[in-house]
Amino acid sequence: MSDNINYDKYNYFCYIGVFPNKDYEAESLILDTQTAIMLERFYYNPHRLKSEVNAAITHFLLETINKDRVPGFAIQEACWDRSLGMLNHPQLKRMELAITDINSWNKEKIIIHSQSNGIPYSDFVIREKITFTETLIPHLKSNPMLVGSYAIILKIHLMNYKKSKVDKFKLFREFTDFINYRVGIFHAVEFSLAVHYFLGNSKQNDIVQSLLKFGSKDPLGAILTSCWDLFFLRLLQLNYLRDDWGMVRPKLVSRDDALINLAKYSSIHGLVELNETPMPIVSFDYEGLDARTSSFLEELHNEIRRVAIIRNVTNSEDIGKKVEQITEAARELEEELISIVKQRG
Repeated sequence: MSDNINYDKYNYFCYIGVFPNKDYEAESLILDTQTAIMLERFYYNPHRLKSEVNAAITHFLLETINKDRVPGFAIQEACWDRSLGMLNHPQLKRMELAITDINSWNKEKIIIHSQSNGIPYSDFVIREKITFTETLIPHLKSNPMLVGSYAIILKIHLMNYKKSKVDKFKLFREFTDFINYRVGIFHAVEFSLAVHYFLGNSKQNDIVQSLLKFGSKDPLGAILTSCWDLFFLRLLQLNYLRDDWGMVRPKLVSRDDALINLAKYSSIHGLVELNETPMPIVSFDYEGLDARTSSFLEELHNEIRRVAIIRNVTNSEDIGKKVEQITEAARELEEELISIVKQRG
């Protein structure tokens, strides 16, 4: 197993680091959404958890009692209510109460609680189940960190319908032109997913399918979930090197198999300065590619770098205008994807 992937002794929580060939002691722990949800369940109903799950969560809390646990983004995803187009505030109140209280416990309190019937909570939390999403554009205004991923993953979903009909190199050229010229951004992890799926081997193909959930009856909802997974991985990588959120030597704690599998193939190998802004050099394991495909990719990487430099020098747009440009592209892709899904019934 890669050195950046380590499970606890119960094989329940996975600690994801950023480097491919070295481990480190984390001081900050970014909690993914599934992890935060399990902590909430432990808080209110530890007695209803399977014994091995209770033991794993208890062990996690004891082992990380002196760590900086970072649950905020997990809470944002967990409590975002697509039926409301906003945070579900009763759910937010319930979850924040649980995780804030847990973070104040000492070891004795953790152990006693694990053997108890939990903390009573009388307020109701109601969420409407969404089975099909027509658009997520309004939701992106409150989640701007997902906009780039959303547009790119929409494009990958649409390209999937052409995969068996169009030459793979021609199809991937279409993808590269889209990120270079239509949205004008480069997200390394999303690019890697496209490489794995359209140019990689069957094992890599399966990893991408598990993350992006092609064929979902609610494709936009599935894409939103995928965007959050990618966000957590990018958050980890950027904050290890840039410390934007006050995190120190962070790791990501995850229960998401698709995210964990992706992290095995994505790691940081260095740092470059772009306009005095430190940016990580993210590398990907493109094992098994033939010589022609590798050469094709190298040409594309060189082109992407050239376009990025030109864009960085000449682009005077502010962030707001860039977000509008990407959002408009996403709106068009949404309409195209939903039209295809409805036609196919």
